[in-house]
Amino acid sequence: MVTCPTCRADRPEGDRFCGACGSPIPDPAAAAQATGPIETVVDAGVTPPRVGPRLGPALAVRVSGGRTGEFFALEAEVITIGRSPACDIFLDDITVSRVHARVRTQAGGWVVADDGSTNGTYVNRRLIEGPEILGDGDEVQVGKFRLVFIA
Repeated sequence: MVTCPTCRADRPEGDRFCGACGSPIPDPAAAAQATGPIETVVDAGVTPPRVGPRLGPALAVRVSGGRTGEFFALEAEVITIGRSPACDIFLDDITVSRVHARVRTQAGGWVVADDGSTNGTYVNRRLIEGPEILGDGDEVQVGKFRLVFIA
């Protein structure tokens, strides 16, 4: 038996959450596996590593439940975002219109535009009324999904 740290109820071994109050029960084995700081050795005679692969242009899900961190490379001239499975970025939620918004490339970079959606499209928490040029780190909100633009 283990004791819930929140409500002090006795719980069977192996429970991850308390059946009485719902609080998480820490795993005592995980606490015993703590690691110390990682030290790196710097050798002045070694060539520094090459720059990693370029990530952008892309949209990555910043906030939305189990899809956080999902990554969508912008590899076509026009990318559709919506609840329809035919969209390039498929966001299956009732807050998203079938074809909610479009992201397209143009001479100055990437532009997002609402496609007549019910709930509108937001850039940096501001409702857009026409095409909006995206900058690195801009947040595009489509329904309950918040996507970050990576240039």
